[in-house]
Amino acid sequence: MRDTIPVTEIMVEDVATAAPDATATEAATLMRGEGVSSVVVVRDGEPVGIVTEGDFATELCERGDLGHLELSGVMSTPLTSIAPTASIVDAVELLRSSEIEHLPVVEDGDDHGTLAGILTTTELSYYVPHLAHRPDHHEAEPARRRVRSDTLYERDDWEFEYRSADESTVSVGETARFSKTLSEDDVEAFAEVTGDTNRVHLDAGYAAETRFGERIVHGVLANGLVSAALARLPGLTIYLSQESSFRAPLSIDERATAVCEVVEDLGRAKYRIETTVLDGDDTPVLEGDAVVLVDELPPTAARERDATAVQ
Repeated sequence: MRDTIPVTEIMVEDVATAAPDATATEAATLMRGEGVSSVVVVRDGEPVGIVTEGDFATELCERGDLGHLELSGVMSTPLTSIAPTASIVDAVELLRSSEIEHLPVVEDGDDHGTLAGILTTTELSYYVPHLAHRPDHHEAEPARRRVRSDTLYERDDWEFEYRSADESTVSVGETARFSKTLSEDDVEAFAEVTGDTNRVHLDAGYAAETRFGERIVHGVLANGLVSAALARLPGLTIYLSQESSFRAPLSIDERATAVCEVVEDLGRAKYRIETTVLDGDDTPVLEGDAVVLVDELPPTAARERDATAVQ
């Protein structure tokens, strides 16, 4: 469980530090040499402040030359820190409430705090990308619900429809539809997880100067809605292949719908599926063709399904 993972398991132990009387130039050189984005300011072994790349950018807007300015004049203080025994969820909440991106891990001693490491949104994003990015959106997320035997959870703002004469099997002519809004949080989390940080998806100013005129959803993320629809077909659906053509861009925060129609029984529990993703105006943004293998549900899930059907 994420709420029990201590910050010590993911923090960076090798922290760049400097004294309060070190110059901004020395700190900037240290950041560049160590490949880090912050320097913790330490006096007599105790962390008392922090200087980040953002601090330098702010100060440069107000001062013409930082060269010989001491860190005591630009550092953020009092220092916001967290204990080594705190969980990474505690760290996310503290970063969120303090509106910071760097969190020194400090162990309190008898005389002063001891610097144990540092945690940033970069480390956290590997474990909790949906928490580390745009927390206000996360707080408003609909609650998870366990309502199906073939998916771990559902959300109230997701919609699924399966049109068939017999909802217990897959047959030619049946159609599955899955809808959800692809939010800014979704796009940013997808970029972090996959590494696809193309600016047309993440940078509004950059995207405005492209042919799209705005940020757009990753095409593969939109294709993921097809996978979501197929996952809810009767049985255990295993993706074998997918061919897709991207027809139009999909705007961020637009509700999209995947439509999957079973068009051919290939034998041995394999089926060919025509796949389409529609935007909020029912314009196709993606069209394609998939092949899936439909296995029986594992025994436990099958019993859960049968018990639900009896109720």
